[in-house]
Amino acid sequence: MNCGDFQIASGASGRGFKNRSGATRSQPKAALSINWQQLFGRSLLLMFFAALAFAVYVSAREVRAVKVGEVIITGYTANIDSAESDVGASESQLQALIQDQLDAGFWQLNLQQLKASFESHPWVRKAVIRRQWPDQLLVGIDEYVAVARWNEKYLLSATGDIFEPVNIIPFTYLPLFKVEDHAGSELEVIKKSVRWFNTFQKPLAKFDLSVIELTRIRGGDFTLLLSNGMQMELGADQVNHRFERFLALLDGPLADKKRRIEIVDLRYSNGVSIKWREIDSPLDDALELAQIDFD
Repeated sequence: MNCGDFQIASGASGRGFKNRSGATRSQPKAALSINWQQLFGRSLLLMFFAALAFAVYVSAREVRAVKVGEVIITGYTANIDSAESDVGASESQLQALIQDQLDAGFWQLNLQQLKASFESHPWVRKAVIRRQWPDQLLVGIDEYVAVARWNEKYLLSATGDIFEPVNIIPFTYLPLFKVEDHAGSELEVIKKSVRWFNTFQKPLAKFDLSVIELTRIRGGDFTLLLSNGMQMELGADQVNHRFERFLALLDGPLADKKRRIEIVDLRYSNGVSIKWREIDSPLDDALELAQIDFD
């Protein structure tokens, strides 16, 4: 066998290592350089922000420590010395509503909560509140103005609001609305009742009369009580026509007898029924019930 046919590679000349000619020296490191001016500037900036943060913290503590110096309330109508007033809101009553909340500090006051406290008073329709530097609280009060009694327990305001006073007795001089008509919203019923009241009230002034009580039951029937004690039954139909008929009688046959009428019933198609007051004079007409017919 020819030994040259098989050749086994020798690793002497083909090792996987590089032949180094010699070791190389490492480069020397650069000298450490410090920019003292830049470092000093940064330190000053850090000190400035720290001082600013401290000042803000101290200022915030001082702000929180500010107490309410004065509460100035305008718009109330009750006597300033009357804490038990049944008419309007007094300053002492209004101050008492928020006294516990003032301990929170001037800038920590919850203005919405204060507003709700003021408006919890039965006579306060709306309260407007704002702060005034350095420590004043300004409060504007919009009170209800009562123009009538409503269903013997409530009052009707000039803005069409119904509210409940502490005591209704001081308001017996106001006209009374006794309304059982629930057709529509409360506001619609109020507006309709006031319109009817004005329809009756204005023409009666000519005869030195006024409506002191207006009653409208659920079925729609109207009953009026006038300032001379006369009761007027108008019913629910043709109310304007019946009322005008009565005005014509006051301007004619009843001109001198209106003070003697106890009840006038206008719920007739062609006449009225009158009940006269009991009288002591034998010269006066003693009929207690009279019928006036129209042609």
